[in-house]
Amino acid sequence: MIHMSGFRWLTPGLKLKRWLVVFGIGMLLVIVGVALMLNYQWLSYFEDLFLQVLYETTGSYNYTTLATGGFITILIGIVLMTIGTKQVGSAVVRAIIPADTDKVGDYIFQNIRMAKGPKVVVIGGGTGLSTLLRGLKTHTSNLTAIVTVADDGGSSGRLREDFQMIAPGDLRNCLVALAEKEGLMEQLFRYRFGGEGDLAGHSFGNLFLTALTQILDEDVDKALDASSKILKVRGRVIPASTQNIVLMAEMEDGSIVAGESQIPTVQKRIKRVFTEPALPQPQGAALQAIDEADAIILGPGSLYTSIMPNLLIDKIAEHIKASKAPKLYICNVMTQPGETDGFTAADHVAALQKMAGLGIVDTAIVNDVPFDDAVIEKYKAVGAEPVKVDTDKLASLGVRTVRAGLIQHPETAVHDPERLGKIVMDVIYAMQSGLEPHILEYYLKREDR
Repeated sequence: MIHMSGFRWLTPGLKLKRWLVVFGIGMLLVIVGVALMLNYQWLSYFEDLFLQVLYETTGSYNYTTLATGGFITILIGIVLMTIGTKQVGSAVVRAIIPADTDKVGDYIFQNIRMAKGPKVVVIGGGTGLSTLLRGLKTHTSNLTAIVTVADDGGSSGRLREDFQMIAPGDLRNCLVALAEKEGLMEQLFRYRFGGEGDLAGHSFGNLFLTALTQILDEDVDKALDASSKILKVRGRVIPASTQNIVLMAEMEDGSIVAGESQIPTVQKRIKRVFTEPALPQPQGAALQAIDEADAIILGPGSLYTSIMPNLLIDKIAEHIKASKAPKLYICNVMTQPGETDGFTAADHVAALQKMAGLGIVDTAIVNDVPFDDAVIEKYKAVGAEPVKVDTDKLASLGVRTVRAGLIQHPETAVHDPERLGKIVMDVIYAMQSGLEPHILEYYLKREDR
């Protein structure tokens, strides 16, 4: 069977055929010109014709004139080839480069640079994960977000119950965060219906993913791939598991709480979290991404309800610990009421090690910018406080500490995407080059000035 895709370039309306013809004529002239200059015998007909014209014009045979004619022919051919190449290239560029891109060269250079960036796997959920992805997508397009699917609140919870599917909320947030250009599509995917009808409270993005999943034979992977193409996502978004998972928590008083959305509300100290069913089956693509990663990042995000649910999936923690890639934990800047009350940075890491074992984290990235008193009082009113950085205790856990400014201004208490993305990439590149932690920390502090 003859492959016909090459003939698509000749489709009417593409405005390519004329320039391909110009290029072909130019190439032919170059060949003829070279032949004239080198006096090739196989071109005797053209040579005799040219010499006959030359003799009738000048009254003599002059090879120098013949060579000059060949040289001029080559120049004309090169000019035609250049014009044809330029026009064909422009037509192709116009077809693949976004129309609102002003600097095509910068766009192409950026894409090439990011395509060669390190393979970074980010594991978590909630707003913390999407915040980090927004910062990283400008540095590398080799991003994989492994996302928790245990959310059971709000729109996601209702869709889980109605369609017996995994929670789409965090998946949607990650898709939007990794979109090449966030704008109207972001607003559309984030749009939440108001009123008191059946759609009230639902996010359009959640409904979109649910509808795609149903259309594509309840295959969430195909739905995510299709959504990624629509949003022009840089990287991949993979659910940690496609099983319908319920997150459970055992409190220190022995009580059991079911449901990710319910765990923080009981205001009790968490002893451990687990899932029903136990050890859910992982996505093969998630394990493969971890195995091939140049860096693995946990967080930022809710420790027990966004990060740990991924580590409860069968084999995910084992693959992380077996990887030789740097394993970074981005600590929250504030404690979370009902979940990490009074936790220091070392307490966060110790909880991860207790659940998943030693080797799950080798570096903790913590905020080193103090907050304004007004911010501290604001968060104190809801039961939160700045996470204290206890470097010595982190070291005793076998974890190095990188202190850096993770927020833009002291009057805010959330990670800044751009700063976080740049710092994380600096840490990854520095660790790959073998830079000592204290030198790296000094460098990052200088960059923060």
